[in-house]
Amino acid sequence: MPRKYGATVYVRNKWPLMLRIKGTVLLRIWWQVIVIGIYSTAVFLIHNYTSWKMNYSLGRRLWSQMTLGIRNLTRCIWVCVAENETRDLLEKKSAVNLLVAFAFSTKHYLREEYGYNYDDMAELLLHIPKYALPTSTQPMDWRSDVHQVHQLDSLRHQSHMHVHENPEKHRKSTHSTQGRARRHAKSQSLAYDFLTPTNIPIELSYYIGSYIKSCSNKELVDASTLSVMNTALVSLIDCLTGFERILRTPIPLAYSIHLQHATWIYLLAAPFQLIGSMGAFVIPACMLAAFTLLGILGIGYEIENPFNDDYNDLPLDDFCKVIKAEVDSMVARRAPVPSEWVFSERNFPLAGSKLSAKELLDMPLESIHELMAEDRHPIPTVNYSRPVAANI
Repeated sequence: MPRKYGATVYVRNKWPLMLRIKGTVLLRIWWQVIVIGIYSTAVFLIHNYTSWKMNYSLGRRLWSQMTLGIRNLTRCIWVCVAENETRDLLEKKSAVNLLVAFAFSTKHYLREEYGYNYDDMAELLLHIPKYALPTSTQPMDWRSDVHQVHQLDSLRHQSHMHVHENPEKHRKSTHSTQGRARRHAKSQSLAYDFLTPTNIPIELSYYIGSYIKSCSNKELVDASTLSVMNTALVSLIDCLTGFERILRTPIPLAYSIHLQHATWIYLLAAPFQLIGSMGAFVIPACMLAAFTLLGILGIGYEIENPFNDDYNDLPLDDFCKVIKAEVDSMVARRAPVPSEWVFSERNFPLAGSKLSAKELLDMPLESIHELMAEDRHPIPTVNYSRPVAANI
């Protein structure tokens, strides 16, 4: 019907305004909407990549903090703890070895490699009693040395009562019944009913703490150094807990699934929207979009757990080797004594004097102060005032 004078386009139209296409500018701006959609999706994935990257940077920062604690503890033990007899020296060296073992055991613990027989730390742990402690990086399993809870036994008994009634149905539902019974029993049980892998770093912290306590009881270290040692040990446990928080806080499953769905729906729908205007160029355009979006998504999942041994993970093996090399070089020699390196013939403490510290030791105190006064250079004066510009 021809349009009447003075009537609007939507006269006698049964579709609501929100669902109408005729008379709108949608057919003109659809490609702009597609571009904004691609840009918004990229920004969304980059934002999530930033969240994933926080685990990587936080893991590296925690490892640096743990390295600082090991260095401080090694310095305090090797330099500040007194050596009154051979026993004291052997205790110091054994405690330092436990600090190196702490780094290696933390690496294996974060990679969910539980055990004492790894080549890089087996020799350091041969003398440590092996007792199990709970861990927070692996699901718990039933203990084999205690009686399991009554709920599991009762549910299994109920399932066996129906075997003779319907053997075929029982065979099909055995797996689901046992799984349901196991989950129900676990929800009603206590922590003692479970067996978990050992937490070697926590074990080692107990032994290091016992050594610090022994030094305090024997009065081998002063109170200030003892406080520094305890603070460094607390820092190691704090770093281990931070590692566990990263390891046990993955991206929620529903969030990951929704992110995959949204990305793939967009990439599969884009060619149908672009082929009309771009023609054959839609192929490289969609490939570029898929490379960008799927690449960001893949990188995020790759660095979600930065403690594995992949190419994009933290080089924990190298970090541990650096710690071991530093500690070994530190304890290769006896702790330095100031009388040995200060009063050396090669130490010239006064810049204007050619006398060594060993030669200056025989001089009176007043003469040393006179030489220091003669060696003092005048401090140059600097004029910081701003020059006044001449009037033109």
